[in-house]
Amino acid sequence: MKKLLTFAAILLISVSIASAQDSPYQKIMKKEIAKVIESDSLMQLQESANAFARISELNPKEWQPLYYGALAYTFQGLDKSLVLGKKDEAHAKAEELAKKADAIAPNNSEIVALQGFIIMAKLSADPASRGQSMSGQAMSTFGKSLAIDNKNPRALALMAQMEYGMAQFFGKGSEKACNLAKQSQAVFAGQDTETLKAAMLPTWGKNMAESMVKKCGL
Repeated sequence: MKKLLTFAAILLISVSIASAQDSPYQKIMKKEIAKVIESDSLMQLQESANAFARISELNPKEWQPLYYGALAYTFQGLDKSLVLGKKDEAHAKAEELAKKADAIAPNNSEIVALQGFIIMAKLSADPASRGQSMSGQAMSTFGKSLAIDNKNPRALALMAQMEYGMAQFFGKGSEKACNLAKQSQAVFAGQDTETLKAAMLPTWGKNMAESMVKKCGL
């Protein structure tokens, strides 16, 4: 028992030291990332987008503030309370920020997956008129993300959603979609979330993967 308590104390001290070593940039980023991932409020999402814009201005060589700013706008554009024009405004801002992030960190699987998510969000805003033209674009973008990292759980989950929707529309089987969802869930389960958070890397999307797996009855 004494050894166990000693180990726990050492672990707690190590975590405290690691936290204390965070730069001001890392501290504010981690705070805002937590907000944007947890929020479902349009006001909070806009506040986060504004915060990431300020952080990006002070740290122009970093891609993460642009990435999370784009994510905040993408989440805004998915809000059902907004009219189509407002959704499109949010998605246009998301596209612009994601493009800037891509210029800083090209061939980044997470940024490419986000670009696919933005296309998917634009499609969902008006599926009747955009489905045919944007479905292939979204799928090819997720494919590009997976070509860079074939275990990107967000790209897998988002592609699963697209595959499932198309299967439902065309009256086809959902085996491919469900396999992708299962792959995504497995990757999420094997990740060290705290390590990803410490590096300010994306962790969102797990609920989306689990929801898809439930739809599939897996």
